Amino acid sequence: MSLVLLGIFAIASLRAFLWLIYPVEDEWRVLSPNNLGDLSLHLDFIRYFASGVAFWPASPILAGTPLCYPLGMDLFNGMLAHLGVPVERGLVWAGLGGAALAAWALWRWGGAFALAAFLFAGGLAGFQVFQTGKIEDFQSALAWKNLFLAMFVTQRGLLYALPCGLFLLGAWRDDFFRAGSGVPRPLQFLLYATLPLFSVHAFVFLSLVLFAIFLAGRPARLSLLIFVGCAVPPATLAVFLVTGGFSSASGLRWLPGWMQDDAGWTFWVVNFGISLPLLVFLAGKVIAGHNREARVFAGTGLAVFILCFCFACAPWEWDNTKLLVWAWIVCAPFLWSLVVQPLPALPRALLCLVLFFSGAVSLVGGLDGRHGYKLILRSELSAAARELRDVPPHDRIAIDPTYNNPALLLGRPVLCGYEGHLWSHGLNYRRQWDDLHAILRRAPGWEEMARSHNVKWIYGVGSPAVKIPDR
Repeated sequence: MSLVLLGIFAIASLRAFLWLIYPVEDEWRVLSPNNLGDLSLHLDFIRYFASGVAFWPASPILAGTPLCYPLGMDLFNGMLAHLGVPVERGLVWAGLGGAALAAWALWRWGGAFALAAFLFAGGLAGFQVFQTGKIEDFQSALAWKNLFLAMFVTQRGLLYALPCGLFLLGAWRDDFFRAGSGVPRPLQFLLYATLPLFSVHAFVFLSLVLFAIFLAGRPARLSLLIFVGCAVPPATLAVFLVTGGFSSASGLRWLPGWMQDDAGWTFWVVNFGISLPLLVFLAGKVIAGHNREARVFAGTGLAVFILCFCFACAPWEWDNTKLLVWAWIVCAPFLWSLVVQPLPALPRALLCLVLFFSGAVSLVGGLDGRHGYKLILRSELSAAARELRDVPPHDRIAIDPTYNNPALLLGRPVLCGYEGHLWSHGLNYRRQWDDLHAILRRAPGWEEMARSHNVKWIYGVGSPAVKIPDR
């Protein structure tokens, strides 16, 4: 079964990443509609880094602020671009490489069940296929989406953070509860301390696991204190950098019911199906049993589920999924060994079918040949490159802040980028946003507003950039 799941993972990854961004006649297209906004931001960052900007860089999407984002994967692709690898090709290479590592890490962590839990996460929405007769990504309209499509393909930090985090979790499981992993502690330290540069959420979850290990066993406490004590300074520095000196809003707030709004109990049934009842059974097994390994890892995952269903951890509440994905994957092998595997063969098979059917339908529907969404015209992007050729690469520009403005896709720093990126990153952008629109409509005092933000050019698509006069 593991070989079957690895094969499905390979096919899904080839489809998702070979068509991550691709040309069709005069268009650049993306396969996933979720990537229209996300990939445009990553193209901006990658080309911005490739231009040779000084580090730690200012934000290319908001004047007057440092970059507030885990930049690791985009920096890697920026380095490839700087070496001459076309950006679009580098994105495909990074995607396929990250997918291969993620498949190996998932299999190493929890075998076939962990692979299925990641590929086919879902609830009941997929059963609509029997009503409509059409295969669609029915989970896409819900809060709990197919994790492969909604997270792995769009959240580029997971290409590194998922295999890295699961590798560390497997090493800690073997070191503290089994015969030992053989993974050198300096390597574990390096991976853990630098993880915030790729995913702060992964780092937070792994830190919670380390805390649970500390609580669980006295013999491990001294070595854990030394390990974490050494990791705190570099990890704190990394978090400091990717949050703009802790300046970006965390969005942490009391939000019982997460995204259920007025849907009530039907939200949980439709979104999660039998996943949550199974996790409740798992919690009972963990509490009643004496399995220290399960108490640490599954216990941490279950606690994160509860926290994410009670609190919003980011300005956009859906971003709780960036923690929930770890909770679900970490619980997966224990859900199998303690709840599903002990069942007789037929009930076990039926349970897995109901658990994974909706997510499987979504995976097929989300990767089928009907998809493909225009990001921008290739001719428009080439024309913009010509129109901006006299603008120094690090001069800040005032533009119309659409997600696919060619100036952004070319990596040019702007006064304000796409508003969806600004608020979801917790940036305080209102003053710059109001000034931008005053500048674009040439309101009284617009030149002084522009100079106050160090904006040197105004660019409208289809015409050369206009230099803002100095005083």
